[in-house]
Amino acid sequence: MTRVGIGQSVRRVEDRKFLTGHGRYIDDISRPRQAHATFLRSPYAHARIRAIDVTAAEAAPGVLAVLTGADLAGDGLGTLPCVSDVAGSILPPRPAMVADRVRYVGDTVAMVVAESIAAARDATGLILVDYEDLPAVVETAVASDPGQPQVWDEAKNNHCFDWEIGNMAAVAKCATSARHAVTLTLINNRVVVNSMEPRGAIGEYDPGEDAYILWSSTQGSHFVRNLLAEHVLRIPENRNRFCRG
Repeated sequence: MTRVGIGQSVRRVEDRKFLTGHGRYIDDISRPRQAHATFLRSPYAHARIRAIDVTAAEAAPGVLAVLTGADLAGDGLGTLPCVSDVAGSILPPRPAMVADRVRYVGDTVAMVVAESIAAARDATGLILVDYEDLPAVVETAVASDPGQPQVWDEAKNNHCFDWEIGNMAAVAKCATSARHAVTLTLINNRVVVNSMEPRGAIGEYDPGEDAYILWSSTQGSHFVRNLLAEHVLRIPENRNRFCRG
């Protein structure tokens, strides 16, 4: 019997299809009557949405629907869950599209569904958003200082949680009596993962089964399926099938 233990090299089994050009990505999937969606994102780090005018976008050629955060709320869809194991964490609601206030550059404010990706992109540029620019805090080192803009009302002083491991009192005692002290400023650099396939998904509704099917490039199919069913779609898990691209 072959044993596989921690640290032992494991032979990869998925390489052949990718090396020979037979790998299947989200963009390779095409469903009957498939439509395409693009998203309008905020150019502001912090701003209040006064109004959104989608009239011109809805009238554009090939457009099937233009949706905003107000439509999500009206349909009763839940917010995207933030999974945290830290006790006492502040977890504000995060809708897929915001209706009142954007909190970072790229926050999603509208979605266009069209017969082609080109039509969706063209129509997205026709959406007019009236923003009220608000002060923003962009450095975590000063985010909790007095007077800094409040990102979430629920998280006072932009403080999400306190987390410690070990014995803080013992460490403080040792530091106080240490012969030498070193002061160091640490900068948490932005990390970007350059995957071969960008994030994408294809969703399909089966009216006969009253169920949903979602294709997505993810490593956690069951985990994501359960979260979407419980928190967003609010349906039983058996009505939400999840497939990897």
